[in-house]
Amino acid sequence: MMMHFARIPWGRIALAWLLVALFMMGLLYGQALTRHDAVSWREVILSPLLNSALWALLTPVVFWLAARYDLTAGRRRLVRFLLLHLGAGVAVTLLYRATYVLLLRVLAVSGTPVSWSIIVASLNVWVPMYWLLLLAAYALELYDKYRHRSLEAARLETQLVQAQLQALKMQLRPHFLFNALNAIAALTGDDPKAGQRMMGKLGQFLRLVLEQGDVQQVALVREVEFTALYLELEQIRFSDRLTVCYEIEPAAQSALVPSLLLQPLVENAVRHGIARTDAGGTVCLRARRQADRLRLEVHDDGPGALTADPVWGIGLRNCEERLRSLYGSSASLTLATAPTQGFTVRLDLPFTTER
Repeated sequence: MMMHFARIPWGRIALAWLLVALFMMGLLYGQALTRHDAVSWREVILSPLLNSALWALLTPVVFWLAARYDLTAGRRRLVRFLLLHLGAGVAVTLLYRATYVLLLRVLAVSGTPVSWSIIVASLNVWVPMYWLLLLAAYALELYDKYRHRSLEAARLETQLVQAQLQALKMQLRPHFLFNALNAIAALTGDDPKAGQRMMGKLGQFLRLVLEQGDVQQVALVREVEFTALYLELEQIRFSDRLTVCYEIEPAAQSALVPSLLLQPLVENAVRHGIARTDAGGTVCLRARRQADRLRLEVHDDGPGALTADPVWGIGLRNCEERLRSLYGSSASLTLATAPTQGFTVRLDLPFTTER
């Protein structure tokens, strides 16, 4: 066992010995009252304080012996270390009792006879204190190891979640990029100027994504800026066939949301809603706060799906996985659709802000 003295709560140990002293003071005072004896305040106060002070000073010695001759190190040295602790227990107790008796005599506490026979006779009473401190040392070490392992497990779990989230984000980026480049390629032949404008908007969008780095959550107002830039790309592509509306309550703007959460959702709305009809349509982004919840919606007024349970694509699946990784069961994503009623993606998240 490697006893980490820097991590031992010495302040709490000193407080514990002070509480022992106070308890002993109360006990001695109560005994004096029960026997109807005159209360000797020198004995009631000095004796318990001296007892606790000496054991408080000896506690680091016992802890060092616990680390030096570790009884949990294995069977091979158990017997030898056990014998060493038996001897150390007697030696430490002798040192304590001799010092305690001599100091009481020096402080003129009444009824304090000094003799080796009295000191030795009290060993059977005080040697167990050494073993109690020994057990306390091993208990603190086990607790320290448990806490360290718990913190390490929490750190590894956090790293795993971050790695999973990053993998999901990296999966979305090329998916979006390939779709955008295909759209630019299609525009280049029919409308070169529109293709150039779209390429410029794509550059702005990617620059914002790179500046954001590995941040997993951003304020909703920032996420809406990303999404608006993407929708500007699509408006260049669809010209007057795509209308965008934003219904963002001011109280919801500061809420933290997963970064790049809305882009794949509005991309789905454009691809499966607006692109499927010659007349085009509207994509509407809504956000509101309800108590400690954030409600988000991405709605399009396209043709919708023939069934109420359409197949989920990569965008919806990844969004759901990210929500599960970040919030567990406290967040949800649902999809509603019907013929001629478009698609509506609803997200229900905990309302949190930057501290």
